[in-house]
Amino acid sequence: MPTHCCVPECTKKGCRDENGNKISFFKFPIDDPQLKRRWLHAIRRDEGKYFKVTEATKVCSRHFRPGEIKKTLAGKNELRAGVVPSVFAWIRTSPRKRKDPIARNFEIPPSKAARKLNVSSVDLTDDVPVNSANDSVEFAESADGSTSFSCSVRDAEMQTEPEIGSETELRQQVLEQKSQLEIAFRRIEALQKQLFSVDRFKEDDSSMRFYTGFPNWSTFLAVFNYLNPGDEGENIAYWLSQSNVSVPAEFYDESEGEPSRKLGRPRNLRPIDEYFAVMCRLRQGLPEEHLANLFNVSVSTVSRVFITWLNFMYLRLGQINIWPSRTAIDKTMPEDFKKKYSSTRVIIDCTEVRCQMPSSLQLNGELFSNYKHHTTLKGLIGISPGGAITFISQLYTGSISDREIVARSGFLDLPFEDNDSVMADKGFTIQDLLPLGVSLNIPPFLGSSSQMPAEDVVKTQEIASLRIHVERAINKIKNFHIWDGVIPLHQLGLVNQMWSVCAILCNAQPNIISI
Repeated sequence: MPTHCCVPECTKKGCRDENGNKISFFKFPIDDPQLKRRWLHAIRRDEGKYFKVTEATKVCSRHFRPGEIKKTLAGKNELRAGVVPSVFAWIRTSPRKRKDPIARNFEIPPSKAARKLNVSSVDLTDDVPVNSANDSVEFAESADGSTSFSCSVRDAEMQTEPEIGSETELRQQVLEQKSQLEIAFRRIEALQKQLFSVDRFKEDDSSMRFYTGFPNWSTFLAVFNYLNPGDEGENIAYWLSQSNVSVPAEFYDESEGEPSRKLGRPRNLRPIDEYFAVMCRLRQGLPEEHLANLFNVSVSTVSRVFITWLNFMYLRLGQINIWPSRTAIDKTMPEDFKKKYSSTRVIIDCTEVRCQMPSSLQLNGELFSNYKHHTTLKGLIGISPGGAITFISQLYTGSISDREIVARSGFLDLPFEDNDSVMADKGFTIQDLLPLGVSLNIPPFLGSSSQMPAEDVVKTQEIASLRIHVERAINKIKNFHIWDGVIPLHQLGLVNQMWSVCAILCNAQPNIISI
């Protein structure tokens, strides 16, 4: 164990001081060249022929302040980050000493003496008010009549020697503070890069696409600007679990437990980070507890934000008219449709998502789907020939038929034009339900014969090759992984908002058809 300190004038050796206290020895920070140079400068030594810093070169604890040494969990002493030795024998505070009085002799002409000192009217024999402790003034008159005087001024506060030791110590402290600030700033920058927030992924299109489904930051921001929640979320009515009602946060007073005009508790997340968290939950299906850990908030906060933003997005995005005009349909129609099915206005199909099995036998019978062999929720999706989603129904119980869902969903109330046609699968026997002048294109049935005619086979293949696009669109919606699992019953009040928002946001993604 080392018992020698490399600091000059440190003559004490051993592991105990004169009071019996333990002395620790610390190695030079060889791994940090800048800090090593500061240590060499502090102990007033330079590396050369007679001194070289090695692993065995140590500085004892007598040269560090008590606050710069900390104990580890093992009970050992170690230095705090960025510490520089600053306690040395040559750093002493100089005592305050007074300088000897400085005698100054001034020869003043009689005219100036009379004008400045009013000598002609002052009897020099009178007492002159002088500070006897510090100051003295003497007057004399020469043979030629001129007046001379000498004075000595002693000022204890003004005439002190500079405190060299104190100035050096202050300068050392300033350097230490600067070093600690630099370390703190580097740590802050490193922590900011590690924070899970939307700012971290602005320049990373791949991560933005992974977490939100948007192709890039510009699309993400464009949707956020359209939603317009306000700089502080003032345009959103935040959901409150206490009363199960939505009240703007600025009108809620938690101390009284009821809405008021007082401002509520400030939120930990910015509106854009709340929006990002909601998109992460929809796109990747991240659990609320996981999001709470990522954003450093409580699980209840994540749940409240998710419910609030889904309702807000459902209302704002629901104002967009996604049903295109006939002109827009023709302009974006692919060549495959123009050849034989140019009158197509919309392609429709139904899809199902699994939900939790209820305890009620009646409700279980309504939700059970013979096709999925599970309790499900069923919805109708319509797309344009160009691939954009143009119709989204609400979700119904899984036992509902395709014909019934078309009749209930409001699809028949859409503004069709004469000679429009609807493309669908065989199960959609809805020709009698469609508005007057609108036709239905579905694959032909086999009929009574055991073999389908050749022309019907060709027609089935043609319709299937075009109708496949609606299934691709549905797959885009289900790429929001919140639909991967079973929807719990407690989310049935929010499931329509989730479904509609995911479907509409698919239109902000790249098109499924290359036009």
